Parts: sequence; C-alpha cells; structure tokens
Amino acid sequence: MEEIKIRFMNQQDLEAVSELAMLANPHAEKEAYKKHLFEELKENPDLSFVAVTEKGKVVGYVQAETRNSIATLEDIAVKEEYQGKGIGKKLLLKELEALKSKGVKVVFAEVHFKCARAIPFYYKFGFRIAGFMQDYFGIGHDAIVLKLQME
Repeated sequence: MEEIKIRFMNQQDLEAVSELAMLANPHAEKEAYKKHLFEELKENPDLSFVAVTEKGKVVGYVQAETRNSIATLEDIAVKEEYQGKGIGKKLLLKELEALKSKGVKVVFAEVHFKCARAIPFYYKFGFRIAGFMQDYFGIGHDAIVLKLQME
C-alpha cells in the first residue's frame, strides 16, 4: 500500500474535502458544506488535517473545534476505497494529540445515525455513547453523541 501522510489542511484541499464530507454527513448539501469547512479551517487551522497519498491526493480529513477545555470533533471521513487501512486511526490520533496540546479534557463527537457503523471505530479510542440529539442535523437526522475523557 502506498504511504499516506497526515498534514495540515489548506484552502486548496477544500474541493476534495467537501466530497469526503458527504460520507460523514449524508444529509449535507455539498456547496453549503464547503462553506462550513472553509469557516472551520479559518477558525481552527491547527485542528484541520488531511490524509494524502504520495501523489498528493486527499483521501481523508478531520476537523475539530474547542471551547475552553472541551472539544467537538466536527468531522472525520476517509474515502471509501481507503477505509480499513488505518488512515482514520492516523487522522484521529493526530487530532487528539493537537487537542491535548491545547489543554482539552473532554472530546465530543456527534455521529449521524446513518453512520452508526462508525461507533466501534470511536470505541477503540475510548469514546463512549453519552446520549443522542433528535433532529440535530435537521428534521429526521438524529445524532448519536460520543464522549472521550482525555487523560
């Protein structure tokens, strides 16, 4: 398998990232979500990462935001044909490391109910189900809330 590197996201990555975002956000509208990704990148450039192939192709990304010692994992997504190869793990570990360096004590992740198959992935890192929010992503689009207590 080709080597995958994790690096900070930049504006040139937004087109590829907005494609990937549809995997984590099945309810999202691509162009509108691209604006959201751009805003997150602007606000938290040190918490926005991409996974790239040796040829520079973006195959995954992660973004988070913080409020005091609490963080929210905004998104994590890996291109379908690259899933199951440890890329999500690399992205999440990089994000958690960045959050820890900012003094974050608790990390939340809101998972769209259609992406519930991702929950075992989060459990490997110590996340636990903390609840759910009805209509969080829009009417009929519920979120499963996961929480990680950082050491």
